Amino acid sequence: MNPTSYEIDAGGNYIGYREAFDLIHSYTRPKGTEEISMDSSMHRIAAEDVIAPIDYPSVDISLKDGYAVKSADVAQASTQRPISLTVIGSVFAGSNCKIPVRSGSAAKICSGAPIPTDADAVVAAEFCKETSGKKVHIMANAEKGRNILQAGAEIKTGNVIVRQHGILHPGNMGLAAAAGIDRVHVYRLPTVAIIGVGDEIVAPGEELRPGQIYASNLINLKAWLSSFHIECRTSVVRDDGDAIKFEIRKRLPHVDAVLTSGGAWGSERDLVISTFRELGWREIFHHVRMGPGKGIAFGIFKNKPIFCLPGGPASNEMAFLQLALPGILLMSGNRHHPLQTVPARLTEDLKSRHRNWTEFKDAILSGNSDGTYTVQIYGNRSRLQSIANANSLVCIPEGTEILNRGDIVPVQSLRNRLGIP
Repeated sequence: MNPTSYEIDAGGNYIGYREAFDLIHSYTRPKGTEEISMDSSMHRIAAEDVIAPIDYPSVDISLKDGYAVKSADVAQASTQRPISLTVIGSVFAGSNCKIPVRSGSAAKICSGAPIPTDADAVVAAEFCKETSGKKVHIMANAEKGRNILQAGAEIKTGNVIVRQHGILHPGNMGLAAAAGIDRVHVYRLPTVAIIGVGDEIVAPGEELRPGQIYASNLINLKAWLSSFHIECRTSVVRDDGDAIKFEIRKRLPHVDAVLTSGGAWGSERDLVISTFRELGWREIFHHVRMGPGKGIAFGIFKNKPIFCLPGGPASNEMAFLQLALPGILLMSGNRHHPLQTVPARLTEDLKSRHRNWTEFKDAILSGNSDGTYTVQIYGNRSRLQSIANANSLVCIPEGTEILNRGDIVPVQSLRNRLGIP
């Protein structure tokens, strides 16, 4: 983006980045729900609260291998003065314990086994020595409740394990499974068509003629969407209005959203926007005060969202990550921004090129030994090298003239998705 790009519209016809973001979210909706097995729900979005139907554990259980006792019996036990108790039996995990522990007795118990009737503590095995004659010497005290996991301590009936719109991940999936839940309602994942437009672009793997380039944008976009388990269908069409119309009509019935790449600026050779206008789409906006990525357009055609992205790699990716991808993820019920944000200290001053614009800068995020982060701007001017090697993005928000060296700023990580603790 050159300086005159900002001068063309310093605050007039283009809309702001936040306005564009909010407009996209106001026109995109989840694509319905489905019920799937819990073990296949990784990274899906809960369509309703996931609620525990039972207590877990269902009864008091032992946290240790050892002996279930009455705490009053062992209150004075020590290595110097062990307490001798009568072993009345053994309790194993999964058993239906019927053994009553009376004063002066103990039950041998395994980790995970139900606590016998009247026992109120467990002494760990390393503090016990069983002798002949069904006796055990207890060499440590154990107050009431020691080494016992109370019924419902992990989950109580009616507890919400995952909130609606929450992301399912191994931790909460395991918790739900512990409560006996094997099916979960999630939002459906959308299917997206990605259409590369341009006489100069060729699908990777095909013959490359002089003056042509491979459609790297398509691979980049598909890779991002695939990382969120979103199915994509890609194609390349030439700069021809009829060809573009044909491809749109062919793809639209089979997908939930369309991404176009290239041909979105509006010159005589940029036919995408004019083609959609001829088709009768509802144009929501075209051009955003955002750099890079200002050429993005968004509209609705046959009740499906259409994202028209600029063709330059840097503008293409930034418009996608900051506007198109969050909108597509909203269709899957995901309200989070796709990029995790971490606070980091700037290593240099970062000046805005125009305070009415939102700017994003490729950057390198580094972790420090004390758990903090620093961030420096990525200096390589190659667009594709920046996309490949920068691991984060720094935003200069609209209305901000400078971010100073030493400032703690929010940094978007390009290596970590948001929402997975």
